[in-house]
Amino acid sequence: MAMFTIDRASASVKNFEKPGVYTVQIVKAESAITPKGDDTVKLVMRSDDGCVVSDTFFNKENSWWRLNMILAACPKIKLDDGTQLDLTKRETFNSFVTQFVGQRVQVRLEEEKYVKDGEQKTVLRVKRYSPAEADEAF
Repeated sequence: MAMFTIDRASASVKNFEKPGVYTVQIVKAESAITPKGDDTVKLVMRSDDGCVVSDTFFNKENSWWRLNMILAACPKIKLDDGTQLDLTKRETFNSFVTQFVGQRVQVRLEEEKYVKDGEQKTVLRVKRYSPAEADEAF
């Protein structure tokens, strides 16, 4: 029987304060469809000090290279090079991306500026995935 554990700290959302390289654990995958009809999966990642960042993967052929980047950062996920997957099937795409939940990786966060409602804003975006150091405790 599964038991619910009270843990308010796990519900708090704290953003990373500055660009840099951080070790995170992928804690959640949320699939969605954009208003244009594109399949997406958003991975939510949390550092050991509770900072949260997310990254959205679009199911488009011109962005599949990002899937290889995160796959290379997760050596515990065993898929042979040369394996082909039909990601045009939404279920296949969702299954592939959700397998990263529970994995530890390093992410490089960089500032990205944009304008919204005439005001310039800055957000930290995941620009690179790499394997987490083996000796880092979580």
